[in-house]
Amino acid sequence: MKLGIFSKTFADLDFETAIQKINDYNLNYIQFNFANIGLKSMPEIVTEDEIRNIASITKKYSVKISAISGTFNALEQDKEKLERNLHCFRAIVESARNLNVPIVSISTGSFNQENFWASHPENHTEKAWHYLINSLHSMLKIAEDNHIILAFEPEQANVVSTSKDAVRLIEYFQSKNLRVLFDAANIINVNNADKMLETIYTSVDQLKDYIVLAHCKDILATKEYIKFVPVGQGNLPLKKYIDYLTKSYDGPIIMHGLEKKDIPHALKYLNI
Repeated sequence: MKLGIFSKTFADLDFETAIQKINDYNLNYIQFNFANIGLKSMPEIVTEDEIRNIASITKKYSVKISAISGTFNALEQDKEKLERNLHCFRAIVESARNLNVPIVSISTGSFNQENFWASHPENHTEKAWHYLINSLHSMLKIAEDNHIILAFEPEQANVVSTSKDAVRLIEYFQSKNLRVLFDAANIINVNNADKMLETIYTSVDQLKDYIVLAHCKDILATKEYIKFVPVGQGNLPLKKYIDYLTKSYDGPIIMHGLEKKDIPHALKYLNI
């Protein structure tokens, strides 16, 4: 298993110390966030010196950047803010190209304007789909010009929340630069909490030709609620998920949704 972790888990440390700590855990892959070098997660500009520093430190500790986080609200209603986000998004995509990182992760957005990871009653409407398509036309043009893959994540609170939604989006654009970031925890809801493994297996089967990155996150799921918890502390069948996923996917699996103190338990749970 090519196990990795969100670099932002170590955002309270300077970048070299963070990468050294990640290497100490024998984690050789990260999903990188620009907050780790003191910038905003969506920076307006990334300098050549900053690119060189990132490349030098990750090479020094044999940590590979598998993807860079480029998430913003694709359903942003403020046109000026959306344009600023697209400007910052371009800076991230160009940085990924300069760092030889193949993937930038994105969100399919929410009509919730305070928190685009939070749900909204209109997220699963044709209106939401229309806004997402419009934003993605601009985002994909930037990605294609820079030979970068955009990986979106089916997420309960966003427009794309199921594997069927994901296939619909990919088939709409017919672009090799639009692919899936898969996280089993994010396809579970109160309606399928009693059949998690079946839901995970079915989703992997439907998306296996499109998955370019995977997450490892845990939840406590019941028919009444879903609660996110650190890896190995929930009831998501993570090891069975990973075993099934890796039959068709051989890329990095990135842990997140945990703090530094939770890492030893997570690694023990995953038998790393």
